[in-house]
Amino acid sequence: MNMVLPAWIEIDLAALRHNVGQLRDRVGGDVEIMAVVKSDGFGCGAAITAAEVMAAGADSVAVGNPEDARAIRGAGIKAPILLYASTLPGAAAEVAALDVTATVHDMESLAAFAALNQPLDVQFKIEAGLGRLGVSPDDWRAAFEAVRSSNNLNLTGLYTHLNAPDDPDSIKRQIAQFEASYGMAQSLGFSDLRRMVASSNVVLGYPELNYDAVNAGRLLFHMLDGKWAQMIQTRPVIAAVKSSIIQVKDFPAGARVGFLGGEELVEPTCLAVLPIGFGDGFKHRPPLGEVLVRGRRAAIVGRRGIEHTVVDVSGAADARVGDEVVLLGAQGNEEITGTEVGAWLDLPLMEILPRLARTLPRVYLGQS
Repeated sequence: MNMVLPAWIEIDLAALRHNVGQLRDRVGGDVEIMAVVKSDGFGCGAAITAAEVMAAGADSVAVGNPEDARAIRGAGIKAPILLYASTLPGAAAEVAALDVTATVHDMESLAAFAALNQPLDVQFKIEAGLGRLGVSPDDWRAAFEAVRSSNNLNLTGLYTHLNAPDDPDSIKRQIAQFEASYGMAQSLGFSDLRRMVASSNVVLGYPELNYDAVNAGRLLFHMLDGKWAQMIQTRPVIAAVKSSIIQVKDFPAGARVGFLGGEELVEPTCLAVLPIGFGDGFKHRPPLGEVLVRGRRAAIVGRRGIEHTVVDVSGAADARVGDEVVLLGAQGNEEITGTEVGAWLDLPLMEILPRLARTLPRVYLGQS
């Protein structure tokens, strides 16, 4: 890779399309796939990932940041967009100008959207037990009646985010709450609302809750953990994190290396420096794990700097300046998986991978 600063992340768009296909096989053709590309496409780019999931057969996309919606529209993508709740009531006009379906999550947001002088599609986020955002049960009737009496709002659906997918009893209670809101809507004349409650883990663990649409994100980006990752054959979208050696230095036994603590080295040691550090999203203090150099594993040593990582390449005596080093991904017959990196850094894939993707230069593979 010819970069002035040789540190980058590789994003496999063919894998993203494959994962959409896996989800379609799972939910069938009658369920809408709303592909979640929030947080700038989990760090992979909102516009380019939106284009790819739509090309692979998704029906719509969802984002949380209005700037992601702006980027998608700016790229000429006409896909329906649901904007999750993220704005103040005073920004209602700006939200409407984005050409999105807006989320109503409380009476204040509802009043702000209803006050606009333009038609606007909205969905209600229902409080069903997560406790974060959503129209509360005490407000359901007033909210439905306010939409019905408004001159500009078109309520297209109800959705919620479910908590604790590992707890079936909790899921059952939350669904009962959600269904109560849907029943009230029907009793008030809203007969054609789309229901959506199944995010990634729920799609896999509770297929009966796929309803009219599913909103999967981490599944599509291969960021599932634990048992959930074993339930579907997705591929890594963030396929690799790579750098190159910018220095190789030999130290004799007895030498003192400051950043290793200043103690005498017990045996001759060869250290290589990479221009990638905790400023790029990694971790500062040990344990820091391993990298691949010339197809062999090599330990990261000392503490990682904000811009540098040092690797013990004593077991790879042929390592040279310019050699490609893999911090995540495959090289030769070896591979460092996202699960390994997450374990070393004590972070879930959902946190560490988007962080790396947002900070490092992106190289896209397999674009359609």
